[in-house]
Amino acid sequence: MKNIFYIHLAYRAFAALLPVLLALVVFSGGPALAAPQISLEAPATVARGDAFLALALSSEAVPAFSFSWMGKKHTVTALPVASAPGAAQRWQAVILLPVPLDARESDLTLGVSLATGQGGGKKSGVAAQVVTQGISLYDKDRPVQKLTVDKKYVNPPAAQMERIKADRELVRKTLAEYTPERLWTLPFDRPVPGGVSSLFGLKRVFNGQPRGLHRGLDLRGTEGTPIVACADGRVALTGDLYFSGNVVYINHGEGVFTAYLHMSKILVAQGQPVRKGEVIGLVGATGRVTGPHLHLSLLVQGVSVDPQPFLAVNPAADAAPPAASGMAAQDAKTGK
Repeated sequence: MKNIFYIHLAYRAFAALLPVLLALVVFSGGPALAAPQISLEAPATVARGDAFLALALSSEAVPAFSFSWMGKKHTVTALPVASAPGAAQRWQAVILLPVPLDARESDLTLGVSLATGQGGGKKSGVAAQVVTQGISLYDKDRPVQKLTVDKKYVNPPAAQMERIKADRELVRKTLAEYTPERLWTLPFDRPVPGGVSSLFGLKRVFNGQPRGLHRGLDLRGTEGTPIVACADGRVALTGDLYFSGNVVYINHGEGVFTAYLHMSKILVAQGQPVRKGEVIGLVGATGRVTGPHLHLSLLVQGVSVDPQPFLAVNPAADAAPPAASGMAAQDAKTGK
């Protein structure tokens, strides 16, 4: 009887310890779960004021990747990559990332990992894999553009300052709307066939007064020339802004927007889906300008970057070098 009593006590003690023993096996001595192997592709050097493509690849099916860039994290859905017959299936995510014109760093680090809770971290029993790549920054040659304009183009009337403030807040809220689905493909369509009249990043001086940098690309176009969408997307904003005149902002997904300024006529409505190459408006001279042209902005993760590297090549339009003055005076305004 005494032996049966001791056996019963031992069984109860073992039963109490069983959950602890199992946990030790899983988290300490058990077989490690295999983590998907991921890789990262990105350029080694990028100019300040440019955007660049980053590509993450996984050896196994994963829902999403998390890119780390300049203190921010961007989650991007992974999609299967078409493979040759017999080749292993892979999954990838592509994202556009910006380098601000005024970035002070000379070297930055881009990182990528599986998005939280999707195959990495303590909960899954898999050590999270983080792949990094160093990127060096450099400056492009950005000439100074000196313009002589009416003084009202340099110092807006005090009565308009509230409107200007409201316009900027409206644009800020528009760009804060994030759509996770990527609708854009490269290259972007040229919105008008005309060549470049004013480069992105020009240092502008109005009437002898420095007025910051030109954060867009000016393209030649006569009044009424059709303007087309650079890529698929949804119209995020239309309206008449003080500096920019009649504008259309398009959300292309994954933090990418294009903006079309100074239109004579807007032909789309806010919330409307648009396709690459679809006419969205007509070239004009609305807002603070001295003549018709199109100002094209590319905004990536909230940062203005140079659209030109991503536009489809037009040999006829690109043959002549952009002017640093002359037609560029058509974009005589502040705040852009």
